[in-house]
Amino acid sequence: MSVQLQKRLFTVKEYHLMTEVGILSEGDRVELIEGEIVKMAAIGTRHASSVKRLIAVFSDLERRRAIIGAQDPIQLTERTEPQPDVVLLEPRADYYATAHPVPSEVLLLVEVSDSTVDYDRDVKISIYARSLIQEVWLVDLVENCLEVYRQPGPNGYSLMLKFWRGQQVAPLAFPDLEVSVDFILG
Repeated sequence: MSVQLQKRLFTVKEYHLMTEVGILSEGDRVELIEGEIVKMAAIGTRHASSVKRLIAVFSDLERRRAIIGAQDPIQLTERTEPQPDVVLLEPRADYYATAHPVPSEVLLLVEVSDSTVDYDRDVKISIYARSLIQEVWLVDLVENCLEVYRQPGPNGYSLMLKFWRGQQVAPLAFPDLEVSVDFILG
């Protein structure tokens, strides 16, 4: 006889309460994905370098056009609050001091992946599409390419473009900002 085990899923509110009462610490590298607390992979030097390069590129945007977030939470649903590597957010006077950003405030979301590329592609990008994040970039450090996902819907993104070394790409929200794939990959 097979026994069906049930998981205890958490809400974002419960997840935050775990930090407040000391079950989780601010230094724990975890995120809440569909109710489950998921341990994030260690950040290697190449991964960290790509994040720094993206921040440098996006820093060219005027503050009035976007706020840059790095490895900060985004509340997608009551049970999902990932911490993507880089996001460009709608400007807000309080710089998101009163609440984490929600999907409608995300102009561009970027995940940099090496050891977690399959998980990011198969799980997280699907969640971002269901949350209607308009554009997601996946920096694939294994294949040395940039995957760009656009046109979100409940079944995923209907458009995926791959960019390789020697190519440039511009975010939908900032078509005047051309980004070199070579620069991002290092």
